[in-house]
Amino acid sequence: MNEPLPDRDHVSRYCKPSTVGERGQPMASAFAIRPGEGYLSVNWLEHFGVPVGEPRGTEAAVNRVRETLRGKGFRLRSNGRFALLNVGTVKTTIRRTCRRSLQINHLPLPDDASHAGILGYTQRDRMIAAEIKASVRAEDVRSAV
Repeated sequence: MNEPLPDRDHVSRYCKPSTVGERGQPMASAFAIRPGEGYLSVNWLEHFGVPVGEPRGTEAAVNRVRETLRGKGFRLRSNGRFALLNVGTVKTTIRRTCRRSLQINHLPLPDDASHAGILGYTQRDRMIAAEIKASVRAEDVRSAV
């Protein structure tokens, strides 16, 4: 597919415990691209057809991401977190603060139809990871389990 997601839509990033700070907020390292990877893996919340933006819809979408990741054999930890990101906010923030253009595209996998990626930066772009982290508000964080 590899199609851009609408700016109004949302993605979630699983933040493993080692990338979550003492107060339960993701650190910049949660948004750093790993060596050898060409993008940051996320899940497209609107893919599940629920009204993201209203509390029940958002929670339903996050639950579907949990089910999807577990179905892939991914081990979610109780002290891990999901960071919810608005597509347009991330792109606008990075364009304004880092003068870079990111893409957030739907990149479905055989075992994860909601899989998406944030493209346009590398593991060396620590400032971009820090700016994405800074855009995550406390109310945008959910427990992983």
